[in-house]
Amino acid sequence: MMSFKLIVKNVGRSIKDYSIYFLTLALGVSLFYAFNSISSQPDLDELNYAMELFEDALVTYLGILSKFIAVILAFLVIYANQFIMKRRKKELGVYMSLGMNKWKISSIFVGETFLVGLFALFVGLGLGFLLSQGISMLALKLFVGNASGFQLMFSTGAMKETILSFAIIFVIVMLFNTRTIMNIKLIDLLTANRKNQELKTHNKWVATLLFLLSIASLIIGITCLLKYGLNKDYLAWIVGLLAVGIILFYYSVSSVMIVLANRNKRIYLKNLNVFSFRQLTSKMQTNFLVMVVLCGLLFASLVILGTGFSTTSSMNKQATQSTPFDLTIIAPFEGNASPLEKAKNDGIPLEENLEDYAETILYETELTYGDLFQGQKLDLSETEKEMVKSHITFISETDYNKQMELSGQKQVQLDDNEYMINANHERTEKNMKYYLEHDGKLTLGNRDLNPSQKAELKNIILLTTSTMTNDMGTIVVPDDIVQELTPNSYLLNGKFTSKEVEGMVYEKINNKWIEQSLDGSIFYITHSVIHDSYFGTFGVIAFICSYLGIVLMIVTLSVLALQQLTETQDNKERYKTLAKIGANKKMIHTSLFRQIGFYFLAPLVLAILLSIFATRVVLDKLEPFFEISISQNMMISFGIILLLYVIYFFATYQSAKQIIVEDKIK
Repeated sequence: MMSFKLIVKNVGRSIKDYSIYFLTLALGVSLFYAFNSISSQPDLDELNYAMELFEDALVTYLGILSKFIAVILAFLVIYANQFIMKRRKKELGVYMSLGMNKWKISSIFVGETFLVGLFALFVGLGLGFLLSQGISMLALKLFVGNASGFQLMFSTGAMKETILSFAIIFVIVMLFNTRTIMNIKLIDLLTANRKNQELKTHNKWVATLLFLLSIASLIIGITCLLKYGLNKDYLAWIVGLLAVGIILFYYSVSSVMIVLANRNKRIYLKNLNVFSFRQLTSKMQTNFLVMVVLCGLLFASLVILGTGFSTTSSMNKQATQSTPFDLTIIAPFEGNASPLEKAKNDGIPLEENLEDYAETILYETELTYGDLFQGQKLDLSETEKEMVKSHITFISETDYNKQMELSGQKQVQLDDNEYMINANHERTEKNMKYYLEHDGKLTLGNRDLNPSQKAELKNIILLTTSTMTNDMGTIVVPDDIVQELTPNSYLLNGKFTSKEVEGMVYEKINNKWIEQSLDGSIFYITHSVIHDSYFGTFGVIAFICSYLGIVLMIVTLSVLALQQLTETQDNKERYKTLAKIGANKKMIHTSLFRQIGFYFLAPLVLAILLSIFATRVVLDKLEPFFEISISQNMMISFGIILLLYVIYFFATYQSAKQIIVEDKIK
């Protein structure tokens, strides 16, 4: 009972010391709960039947990400706990000098940790509940289109997982505290506030060699990343090279800085630069592993958050603009019945459940897209380069207008010697436009055709599995021309009478034609499958990536802030000494500003450099699918990240100044 009273009294007396630790815990709990509650939000069932096809995969991804978040938050909590132990070393020394044994002291600190952790857990769950509701509303607006079905809910599953994860973290923290107390020496505790951090310099030649090796490793890793991309055969080597480069860089950079500074005495000896520089290099050497981890977190945050926000907005924009039909079926022409006839023969109630439809024929010749783009520079992915080799699709003017009438898009009118190109593939748009403006003459049989306009149409002719704007070019020709061309396939586009009917018909089509679909002899897709499965699933993943990026950013900035505030607290005596020997308030604040600024920038600079190249590789994979310049939207995301960074930096700087002001330094 006496120990419990002492624990409660200590927590109350040290409330200012525990405030940062408490806020860190509460923030971690709230973020962890909110993140894990996404998968259990009932309103996301609005994504319809197609989402069920991907439910298992999403649950798996959420589980993996949850474990990753737990590890990151464990690092944050343990790191924050280190600061508390460091702040109270002198108090520990007093306990030991009064004769209290280490096990008793350990039990007191374990009790304090448990009490603060329990309170933080309850507060964090409350904050997490509020945060999860906002996330739920945002998710509904992003993926369903509205939040009309929003309901307040509390996820018991997320709560249990949060409590279990943080219980494990608390146990680890308690064991860590016990080990620290059992191994500590009384003299170290009593002199904790006066003991200077030893500046250990490496051999300058060894340090320089390691620094050059780090630069070489980073350059080789980046070069391989740009050359091989995300190729799994090389990815492990690329990650290894970059990891080694980052570790060696932060291990050696402080020693290299010392060598360079000693060569420029004029700047090095000016004002408090000697003090600032030695404080900074000491921190860099002591905490180089922390710098490595923070750089990695910032790198992941920059890439994940940037691509997450951009892909979410890009996909939802396309989802509303690029699905003018409810159904598309493409079936081979030669020796086959039309899609409607085939469905009837196979017992699929298709025609009677279509409110309207257009069934037409597509044609082809030996002409390929490469023939039109001959002599032009192409900026294409490997997949798109293969598409360029494929034969161009032709459609008659009447059939094209049938499809446009069905979807409410612009129809065309051609003269006997004219043709028109419908193309909406962003990567080849400029190439198609160049062809129409500079050559444009097309010979089919014995007839020469000229383009009816110098720009291509950008209508949607059919739905596809990836993106609706990937038509490299469909050529519309007069009706009599197609009589001389080879029929290639049937194209059926339709609109269902209702959403419920769409799901029922798709299920029956899938049951009957799935094997033919797998071997490529028939293609079918519906609006809901595209919107829910493709845009919905990848939208959820992009949303989660955005959230994960925010978590990593907050964790990183919290660690930087906690570390700098604690360092400032530990160095109060040094700043008092500087004031006593003549340093004024402005000089001390300038020194503090430079130390915090450089320390904040140290992990960010390398993270930004690496993320630029990594993001370029990711965008090369994403942009062909989304058909939108995600790289333009990335600037907005980077702006948000930098804004958060600046806010955290100035908040830390102001708090650090306040710590010094407590000692009335003039």
